[in-house]
Amino acid sequence: MIRNNRADDAVSPVVGVMLMLAVTVMIAAVVSAFAGGFSDTGEKVPQTSFKVRVNLDENAIYFDHAGGDPLSLHNTRVAFIIGEQKATLSPADVGENCKKFRQVGDLNGTTIKAGDTFFIQGESLSSGRSGIRFGNLELEEEQEVTWMVIDTRSSKTVSMGSLYL
Repeated sequence: MIRNNRADDAVSPVVGVMLMLAVTVMIAAVVSAFAGGFSDTGEKVPQTSFKVRVNLDENAIYFDHAGGDPLSLHNTRVAFIIGEQKATLSPADVGENCKKFRQVGDLNGTTIKAGDTFFIQGESLSSGRSGIRFGNLELEEEQEVTWMVIDTRSSKTVSMGSLYL
């Protein structure tokens, strides 16, 4: 018995395409579930607001914690950016790129919370110019400087802004 029914011939390719599509969707879902889990660092990034002020007489920049999560001074870096130049400082840079990087008042303090202040003290500029030097970066008076407070555990920016010396 020979069959010439074209409707029966079309069923097999349609079922094959549907099965391939279902397998592709399942594989994509499994890959997405695994890849989504890898991107999470597990570390909570502190969300903090700072008011920043400069004291050129002391060659210091003060960071007043204005609200948000507390953060550990030991896990904090501060970046100063002027155009293409950048200096990134941490408490480990004391003596090399800055004179002091510490909390105001509490000499043993490591946690900065709302109402607390920490500061970074640099060197005076040479040649009678007014400003602050941190390593190779010179912040001059009347110059706009972008600053960023960075959490070293997550490598994420906690707070940022700009200031004029």
